[in-house]
Amino acid sequence: MGWRARILATLVLLALSISPALAQLRGVELYAPRGFGHVIGDTLTLTADIALDAPFRLDSASLPTPRALNYWLDLRDVRVKDQGVRDGVHRYTLDLVYQTFYAPLEPRRLTIPAVALFAVDGERRVAVDVPSWSFLMSPLREIVATGPGPAMALRPDIAPRLLPTAPLMRGLLLALGVALLALLLLAWQMGWGPFGRRRSRPFARAARAIPAALAAPAADPALAASRYARALQALHRAFDATDGKGVFAEDLPGFFERHAAFRAAEAEVRRLFAASRRAFFGADPAGAQRELPPAELVALSRRLRAVERGTA
Repeated sequence: MGWRARILATLVLLALSISPALAQLRGVELYAPRGFGHVIGDTLTLTADIALDAPFRLDSASLPTPRALNYWLDLRDVRVKDQGVRDGVHRYTLDLVYQTFYAPLEPRRLTIPAVALFAVDGERRVAVDVPSWSFLMSPLREIVATGPGPAMALRPDIAPRLLPTAPLMRGLLLALGVALLALLLLAWQMGWGPFGRRRSRPFARAARAIPAALAAPAADPALAASRYARALQALHRAFDATDGKGVFAEDLPGFFERHAAFRAAEAEVRRLFAASRRAFFGADPAGAQRELPPAELVALSRRLRAVERGTA
């Protein structure tokens, strides 16, 4: 074999050994901010678009960790976004956020070092290098005047701009007015406070009067019967006021037809009228209290109040 054939064979073998590695990494494109006009404390974000042949993926263990790289440069944040696989290419977007603390006395070019990463596919491993990037830093002020007159003086801080608050105050007052109106409407609907005493809420008045009438226990049976009778009367007046006329036991079917919402408490209402019949017409106050105990009378008054409000 001649020397030309040996050289050709060597080149072919070299190409075959290199091409798989080249095929595994499609490319790294670096996007950077402007390369000039940066001062101490600025943050610089470098974005690298990395393309790998599938099924290779970026090794997360090779990513740098945020830390101080040297006395003037910190790596503040590292963000990786997996763009997925398309047309056999696995793409990543890598954001590297740096902050510079260098205070130059004159414009000076600095370099952010390259970042060495790796892509893996099982046991296979290939290097992925994010290139370095240089930029120009500027001093905050000149040390020596370059022209006639004194060196550049720092300007005073800008005074804070006053924000107009009149629209915000008008909006706040309007919101408070709407909230107050809504609260008044709710109180009117629920019969809270003075709204519970209006004529259209007789059961609300009865629900307040009955617990007060039965609050203090009475040792004297006659006194207890008298208080129980007043509580019954308060609830009967609520039925009369609601229907606009006196309501007796035999009038209950018509009452429920005219006020269908109260049908939900029909069984308790019939017990009320049965207890009233025994208390007022049967001369049996003790039997009336067994028919409808005082605690159940209070509960019935509150249930009828809820029906009246439409919240039962």
